[in-house]
Amino acid sequence: MRRPVPAPSAALHTIELCKRIVSSGLPVSVPHLPLAGKPQLECFQTVAEYVAGHGGESVIGWAIWEVPGVYIEAEFHSVWRTSDGVLHDLTPRPIPLDSILFLPDPDREYRGRQVDNVRQPLVHDRDVFRYLYLATRIFELTNAGPLADQHGEISLPPKAAKEYWKVMDEFGKLQARLDRRYP
Repeated sequence: MRRPVPAPSAALHTIELCKRIVSSGLPVSVPHLPLAGKPQLECFQTVAEYVAGHGGESVIGWAIWEVPGVYIEAEFHSVWRTSDGVLHDLTPRPIPLDSILFLPDPDREYRGRQVDNVRQPLVHDRDVFRYLYLATRIFELTNAGPLADQHGEISLPPKAAKEYWKVMDEFGKLQARLDRRYP
């Protein structure tokens, strides 16, 4: 499937998703200024280290991504706020971006555990529903029990590994089918 891109801030479905997560919250555009030499997608560690060396503070919230016309999702995320109150996304990502759409969440805190994305389909399509379900199932399998406290490469117990590879096989086939349907 196409790579998710930052969701458009004015879209009604974007506002609806954000209100599901933070009832009084609205997303803001945050410049993406990735730090060289930092691991990709490790926002909490990257921002904490930067705050320790440069001041400012970590802001917890959600990066909002969309596969246009197919689905939208919110990814638990952290950005850096300067002492002047300006937000910056410092986390390296696999694709270059100018900015991200970010929903601050003042009621959440990072506790060292992964948090699953919040996903919402934008089309009434059984394959999209199944795809989003499988994304949730992959998260559940890779974060069950003591795995929730592990980061980086993990080793699944045999029964979970068997289910994981079965789910990943279906996920990949479904992704290919959706790529053809929603180019």
